[in-house]
Amino acid sequence: EKSVSAMEVRPESVEDWCSLMPNLFEADGWHLACSVANSQLMHGSCPWGGRLIKFQLRDIRVKNAPQNTGTLIIRPEVRCLQQRNCSINGINIKSLDFIAPGEAIVHASVSWSIVRLCSVLFGDLAAQVMTATFYDERAATSVAWHQMVRRHFPSDGDSACAFWMEDAGQPYEYLILTRPQEEKEMFTVFVIARVYEDRFANWASHYFALVLRQARRTAESCLNRPGVVELRGVDERFYVVLSMQSFKRGMPLLPALPGEHCVTDIDAGQPLGLRRWTRFEPDDLENPKFQLSQYIRLFVERLGFRIETFDTLDGQTLVPYQCVVRRDAWEAVRQRFNEAYPLQKTAYRHANGGSGAPGMHEDVMARFVPAASKAWKILEDQLAAAREPKLVVRKTFLEMQEGERPEVGRPARRPKTLTLGRAGLRAQ
Repeated sequence: EKSVSAMEVRPESVEDWCSLMPNLFEADGWHLACSVANSQLMHGSCPWGGRLIKFQLRDIRVKNAPQNTGTLIIRPEVRCLQQRNCSINGINIKSLDFIAPGEAIVHASVSWSIVRLCSVLFGDLAAQVMTATFYDERAATSVAWHQMVRRHFPSDGDSACAFWMEDAGQPYEYLILTRPQEEKEMFTVFVIARVYEDRFANWASHYFALVLRQARRTAESCLNRPGVVELRGVDERFYVVLSMQSFKRGMPLLPALPGEHCVTDIDAGQPLGLRRWTRFEPDDLENPKFQLSQYIRLFVERLGFRIETFDTLDGQTLVPYQCVVRRDAWEAVRQRFNEAYPLQKTAYRHANGGSGAPGMHEDVMARFVPAASKAWKILEDQLAAAREPKLVVRKTFLEMQEGERPEVGRPARRPKTLTLGRAGLRAQ
């Protein structure tokens, strides 16, 4: 039976990267290959197999950088949706599989001079990441990169995005992080990629300075490209966070469907067809606690509309009484919701007594469930489960079961595929 290697446990978020390698953004534990013009090229052994190559580029000036530097890197779905208004030279985006706010699978091809340069200098090391995964000039085909943004981690003000390939025979992953310096509009940019072989192309050392200078030009160009300031503004307003408070007398209520049991009825709801009300019950048997994302989706459906709600934002899980929706989707139902929701409060008081009722607020600051050291425990448990043999008792013997190996990584999700064409973005 084929053994499960440590390489099957791989990072799928910025937290995972930092948990597996705590010195990721430090100098300790790295071998310095070249240092020139406030830029460094380093390499080190990778805890989950192969070798890591790190570019550290200091004093990268970003003109008109946002005051909230954690938003410097734009979410992948916003970047793709707005590529006509703010494209990145050398990147051709074909389609987008949207998963959650700040997380998507992007199908694209890339043709950058820095990519070709690294492919030549690092040969079968960097070519694995830079050429085979980014761009195949012979076939001109795109590849799919799963991308997840993370903000204000591991340090306040950081902006990062983790990238990984899910369906490749030999999966790749890399990370980009920007960190503000003391001087306004000055940043340090980190780019860290894993390659399979645990060795480094020292023969190319005479050309490393050229690589670093080209890397700086690429970073400066990407972070200051035309239209990027406006795009960051679009990104900042793209979603709205909703929040509920003060329901101490049971779950909030929903408009009752015809024939459905109701807990109360109110005459004030008659003109809008919202006289009868029923108690909300979570539909997740494994997690019977209140989730605002479920409640808002059901409430809006019972008003005759549909809306996608999410309980994660930029790789973090929201507290149960908050959820996030696209702003344009919320604005389409907002008026109807604001007409109906005060009736829910009236029905809630009528059913439960007292003067309190759950209030709704929009455009609030997101609050997240604490996730300290959670990533490492998940990865550690996955690796232990993958290595643990299953024992089967057959008569008087213990035998190893040769069943399927357990899945390592995230559970499969069903993303929404969006194709980018002349008519704009089309859902499929």
